[in-house]
Amino acid sequence: MISFDDFPIVYFALGYVLAIGIVLILLLQTNLPSFSRIFIGLSLFLVAFMRLPILVFNQEINPDESQMIAHAITLKQFPLYWQSVDGTTIGPLDNYALILPSLFGLPFDYTSARLMGLLCVLGSLWFFYQSLIHFFDKTTAQLSLLPVVFFVAFTQEVDFVHYSSEQLPVLLLNIGLWLLSKITSASRLKQPSLNTIFFLGVVLSMSPFAKIQVVPQAVVIGAFALVSLWNNRLFWQYFLYLIAGSLSFLGIVLLTIASFGVLDDFWDYYILGNLIYASGSSLIDAIARLPFFIAKSNSFLLFLASISLCVILVGLQHKKKSFKMTWLEAFVFAWLLAALFAATKSGNDFLHYLNFCIYPFALLGAILIAHYTLKTPFKLVMAAALSLLPFLGAFAYPVVRHLPLNAYVSGASHQVPRSEVSKLILKYAHPGERLVIWGWMCRYHVETQMPQGTAENHSERCIYPHPLRQKYYERFLSDLQKNQPKVFVDAVGPNSLWLNDPATQAHEKFPKLKAFISEHYHFIGEVEHTRVYIRNTKK
Repeated sequence: MISFDDFPIVYFALGYVLAIGIVLILLLQTNLPSFSRIFIGLSLFLVAFMRLPILVFNQEINPDESQMIAHAITLKQFPLYWQSVDGTTIGPLDNYALILPSLFGLPFDYTSARLMGLLCVLGSLWFFYQSLIHFFDKTTAQLSLLPVVFFVAFTQEVDFVHYSSEQLPVLLLNIGLWLLSKITSASRLKQPSLNTIFFLGVVLSMSPFAKIQVVPQAVVIGAFALVSLWNNRLFWQYFLYLIAGSLSFLGIVLLTIASFGVLDDFWDYYILGNLIYASGSSLIDAIARLPFFIAKSNSFLLFLASISLCVILVGLQHKKKSFKMTWLEAFVFAWLLAALFAATKSGNDFLHYLNFCIYPFALLGAILIAHYTLKTPFKLVMAAALSLLPFLGAFAYPVVRHLPLNAYVSGASHQVPRSEVSKLILKYAHPGERLVIWGWMCRYHVETQMPQGTAENHSERCIYPHPLRQKYYERFLSDLQKNQPKVFVDAVGPNSLWLNDPATQAHEKFPKLKAFISEHYHFIGEVEHTRVYIRNTKK
């Protein structure tokens, strides 16, 4: 398998040559319409090509990856969500998606997870491009897509390249946007299809089960679908089909979880738990913090600069069309506000939340570009070249200074490396047996291929104070008693995410948990500030 060092200059240069080629295709396709298909094909290929170093770097780059892979390992063996697995803010669809590579013989590892993430990114680009074609002319669509293509292709920031819980919901939102664009474009020519309306309802109701944070954006898409159809004589029929589509998926989920007895868990841990999580900051605080939040990501700033340069050039060189606020302009602003709200409301400045904002900002750029008339192919290519300029500058600087280009150096072996903790665990247990981790070190599940012994694979919500803390703690104890996991690991310490203070957070500080472990487990060793316990064998 291929590998990359920290300065693969030829590889990166090829990527930028391909990007320049995509810009030149805009010039050629004005006379050769078939080149428009080559444009989107090469754009998708560029993104996939530039993600190779991240794909073959088969190690954890964000703790969320390990958390979700551990969920998938568990769900493959114990498939009932909210009983065997609770992803807290992460929806079930994100975790079930990671089972798909295993159906084709791929292992549960970081490469397989990032492959699924890449497919979501490519799907989002495809559906967003199709939406732009419906909303605008093809030239505007292609020019507006380029900043997104260059951003997702050339960024190496962890929050935009790891398998995150935002990638699948963003794909679902872009499918919803595409269906919305089909409805509006069809309404100009003929009656929109009832099936399209129904499917839109299904997709929008799926999105909260990928990430509940996207509910505001899904609501905006559904609401503006109805706004666009308000004057249609079949409005109420469309309205009923949209509601029916939404209720069909939601109804199937609720009936399924009710029949398996986890409806209360769904309400307590997914709805109430996430409402508590979302109360992290007020709306005013979130708005005030937004510029500082965005400024933390150099790649996102390059993306915004790419859009801005493109819009400015088009605006300066072309005659402005008369402006009249339409439902589409109103939708873009509402969608962007909903995205910014979703990204900031929790009060946690996790940069991967900015994934929610990529396509709303890109659609805003498309709206601004569409208000100008492009006169010549040359000026079109100049605008496209400017959209690439920030990323070229970001590439040229480390080349000139001979700084590392690639943050994901891969060696000859592409297997998941095992820590000393995992090596110790596997001396006494086997893949497929249950493992419980007190603390936050989910990668031990990936390294050992051992499913979870409790619904949560970290104990942050059992430790930090919040209104549902006791309920989480009692469930943790109940799962221990019911599942009888082979291994218990106390990972609280310097290696654990957030949970670093053994004096107040170790399992001995929780009397019921201490008593249970003392009775049913025995200590076998401590490595890397992590203590490992094995369940006592029955006599």
